[in-house]
Amino acid sequence: MWTEVQGPEEKVIERTVALLTSAFRTLRREVPAERIRSLGELVCQAMSTGGRYFHTLEHVFDLANPSDPLQTLAALFHDVVYCQVDRGFTLPVAVILDPYVVRGDGSLVLTSRPRYHDLPWRLMLGLFGLQAGQRLMPESGQNEFLSALLMARVLSDLLTFQELVGVGTCIEATIPFRGPDANGETAPEALARRVRQLNIRHGLGLSQAEVQRMIKRAVAFANQDVANFAEPDPGRFLDNTWKLLPETNPALRLREAYSVVSYRRALQDMAAFLAQLDPRTIFHQYRDEPPPSQYAQLVAQATRNLQIGREYLNLKLVAIALLEALAMVSGGDGPISLLSGGLDEGGGLRLEGLLPPVEAAAGVDETSTLYKLLALGRASETDFDLRHSPLALFIFRALGPEGAWALLEPAYAMFAGDLSPSAFLAQVPAEVLAPVAAGCARLAPTRRSSLQAYAGRRS
Repeated sequence: MWTEVQGPEEKVIERTVALLTSAFRTLRREVPAERIRSLGELVCQAMSTGGRYFHTLEHVFDLANPSDPLQTLAALFHDVVYCQVDRGFTLPVAVILDPYVVRGDGSLVLTSRPRYHDLPWRLMLGLFGLQAGQRLMPESGQNEFLSALLMARVLSDLLTFQELVGVGTCIEATIPFRGPDANGETAPEALARRVRQLNIRHGLGLSQAEVQRMIKRAVAFANQDVANFAEPDPGRFLDNTWKLLPETNPALRLREAYSVVSYRRALQDMAAFLAQLDPRTIFHQYRDEPPPSQYAQLVAQATRNLQIGREYLNLKLVAIALLEALAMVSGGDGPISLLSGGLDEGGGLRLEGLLPPVEAAAGVDETSTLYKLLALGRASETDFDLRHSPLALFIFRALGPEGAWALLEPAYAMFAGDLSPSAFLAQVPAEVLAPVAAGCARLAPTRRSSLQAYAGRRS
């Protein structure tokens, strides 16, 4: 089974071809234009499935380094395989990788008897610390390994084995969120050890200094791949966080048709991910790459962004909990647009236009980053969600930080089934519940009678 793709635009293919041409020219390789075009089309087709919102060609173009051809090639190939989002392989990818993997039961296993027992295959296995016959783990480097293997197969006659390993190290280093192992060995240190082993086993002729430069290049590339976590502007950090939501939650790709509960589950999953993420595992350091002061700055900024992101998501969860509870007591889960209105500003009534103005409660800092994110929104629009957060802002202004956070625990209890929707609504102060229920009643006439019972609540 393979995945169909949307045809990439010609200008995107041309931009990809230009990057390939520049990389080969810098490496002093004479590659026919037809071959470069074929490689460019392969990359573009592999990354043009409908489920990609963050892992796109635009991300590739941002990551490519014109001054380093190996990093440029790594940028082009590091995300060509993304099984969870693409729902498998695209046909061109399947043709290349099927000789090496066995697909079935929702998992991938490296074949123990590949049709082509070639050196690129053995190099990538050794580089990633894998063995033939091993089951690949989706969250532990599966996509990165398969992307690197595809790269090694299609470039094996254009690059030296040293260069294939150089590109492969960059791709391996992008396996995310790895701390030191039980022995204290970091991911870059383990990668350097495996490169040294490959160097001896296959006679690659790499000097110790060349191995170190290779790993430093890979670390710089991997850190650039996750540079969004250290964005000075938290709004831009949240931009890319939001682009991941429809990748991991296919229901959100149906504009305005996804349900309240499906949206809440997507937010809840992202909040859980950010809650457990250790900022020290986001960025890598190997020897003096990056310098200690720069590394400390990256970790500090990532720590700040994660904290703001957690607070932002928790307020969004309080807001969606209110909508979910109102949905459940008035007829059950339904399209989120039923209770909140459409996404288009000119498309008719929306809940935000039906909420009354409210004075900011004690403790609300209108100059804070969190407040501005709620009021003004993330850095850019998305297809499936509003840029700003009017309901969360209304709750935050009306109740203040303390009152808003007080609803988070009962919200999670309701999500878990330990608190009924009506019991959750009983804990929502009337100055929030009544106007929100009244607004929802106007937007959802088929549920009006049930919602108006809550719209009449008074403190």
